Order: sequence, then structure tokens, then C-alpha cells
Amino acid sequence: MACGLTNGELFILHVLYSKRCFKQSSGYNSEKLKKIFIKASTQNFDDAIKNLENGGYITPIRKKDTKFYISGFKLMAYALTSHGFPVTQGRIRSL
Repeated sequence: MACGLTNGELFILHVLYSKRCFKQSSGYNSEKLKKIFIKASTQNFDDAIKNLENGGYITPIRKKDTKFYISGFKLMAYALTSHGFPVTQGRIRSL
């Protein structure tokens, strides 16, 4: 892998990106994410989350149920684009 992430970790980033979880007020529930992850990957969910947190890709929101959001947009965009996921780099404004 070019960025050092596994397929399971890339899957988590893609789910958070597709749900637009970029702010602290719009996190994604960890239990829902775990159910989706278990169906798609054989990797341990807790290990994948810990690696993404340590890498600075995601940050947890401590509430009744833990939620996650993307805190490192540039890191996430580089990781997903280098592995073929479609990511919008920013706004395109016509002149």
C-alpha cells in the first residue's frame, strides 16, 4: 500500500467520506460502522480504528455511543485517491 493503510482502513475512510463526516457535529456512529465493516472486511475493527486514530485520519467523539469524524482531510484525500477512490479535492470555480 502506498500510504501504509490496509483495505479495511481504507474502507472505513471511504464510508466516513461518503457520509460527509468532516466536522465534530457530524460524526458517524461506531456501532453502525462496525456492522458495515464486519460484513466487508476480515480485519479486526478495533485495530483498524486505532491505526486510523494514531495516523491522524479520524478522531472520536465521546458521547453515549462513540462517533467518528475525519480530522485529517488532506491525509484522507491522499490515501483514497492513491488507491483509486473518487474524492473531490476542493471547490472548482469558473472564471
